[in-house]
Amino acid sequence: MSQVFGTPRRPAYTVTRTDQLGRPISLDRRGPESNSVLFTGGPGMGKSLELDRAQEVARQNGWTAVRVDASPREPLENRFVRAVSEDLGGLRKRHGYFALRKLKKTLRDLTQRSRNQQNGAELRFGMMPVQAVVKKQWDAPGKDGIGSTLNQLADNLAELAAKKKQPVMLMVDNLDVASERDLAALTELSAHLERKGQPVYLVGAGGEMATTRLMAASGGMSGIATGVTGRFDVRECGPLADNELRPAVTEPLRRAGIPYQQEAVEKLLKSANGNPSRLRDLSETALQFARPPYGITTDVAKQATAHVNAQARVFYQAAWNTCSPAEKDLLAKAAVRGPRGMAMPGETQAAGPGRWQEIDAARQGLVARGMLRETGARVTVADPGLQDWVQTRVGQSAAHAGVALPGTPAPAITQPGVAAVSGGRHREGQVTATRQEGNTTFRINR
Repeated sequence: MSQVFGTPRRPAYTVTRTDQLGRPISLDRRGPESNSVLFTGGPGMGKSLELDRAQEVARQNGWTAVRVDASPREPLENRFVRAVSEDLGGLRKRHGYFALRKLKKTLRDLTQRSRNQQNGAELRFGMMPVQAVVKKQWDAPGKDGIGSTLNQLADNLAELAAKKKQPVMLMVDNLDVASERDLAALTELSAHLERKGQPVYLVGAGGEMATTRLMAASGGMSGIATGVTGRFDVRECGPLADNELRPAVTEPLRRAGIPYQQEAVEKLLKSANGNPSRLRDLSETALQFARPPYGITTDVAKQATAHVNAQARVFYQAAWNTCSPAEKDLLAKAAVRGPRGMAMPGETQAAGPGRWQEIDAARQGLVARGMLRETGARVTVADPGLQDWVQTRVGQSAAHAGVALPGTPAPAITQPGVAAVSGGRHREGQVTATRQEGNTTFRINR
């Protein structure tokens, strides 16, 4: 990989993201407005990069920052305890040996508690020497659950840092895979930090549905009757406009002395569709096809786009395979619409009673996985490469089973002797007649 554009976690050019009010969303540019901050956005939009920037600020200033990745297999309390234990050497340098005695005792207690918070039962059937054994384990109930564990750890770190009047950051990435139990614990921790009023900050990063899942966990599992959105400082890492992303291509090329055509840059930006991660892949691939002294030309940009899309086909297929029938249908309809997307109110109304819930659930699932992008009441396919792939697949198979809304341009219904041109390649007969209807062209074999 070329180092012209840096790395995903250390880009050569860092885009300064802003919110709807024009304020920067990065914590190194604008401090938190509450004790809990949540970065949300689709895959590849830079949520982890925002945590990196906040962590770097903590490192430069000697603050305590503990960062973990959520996991569906291991509780957050275990990950936090292990992360703090691994950083004891750094904490000792900043605060001294004797100041860590209470924290070390807390870590030992929490480790032992996590081992003892399992109840179990065992049933044996049959007579010796042949017996069947059935075992079952479950989390032990009680007030010393994962929420109180994280609260206790936060209090100890806060007490340690307060002696130097420094803040503490507890960071959790990849909230999309967090269990409901862990999400409930984070809502408890958020409320606890707000009540205590100490300079301890919970900084999380998750997908488009992270806020919704936290709200559900708050009301359904932790018993905290308050809205998460009112307590979290939510900062969205949404799609970037072309004028925001353009310097991420042109500036590294300029510094490296690599020529480029402006039209080629615009083609890369169009194919990236506001996704900085996809733009990096496209730009790096364009460098591989560029030939001196011409640099990145329009033909190179086209070649790079085709190459990236071709490489991604296996991932598109895997993503399609994981979709439910309702999700496949909705994704196909959105892909047929192209860049203008599809209005969801019309789709749910057309579904009628009893089906709109299924369609809305499909929308939520596709948006959460970054396959669809939601703008107001409309949805579009987020990745232009995926859109082309679905259009081709739909044109070859199921698009003609009614994927478009009634009354809108749609692929033709496949019948003997009839083939549609848009959305895929089809075999034509000896004689064809062309008919234009809306934005869709039909060729009818005779």
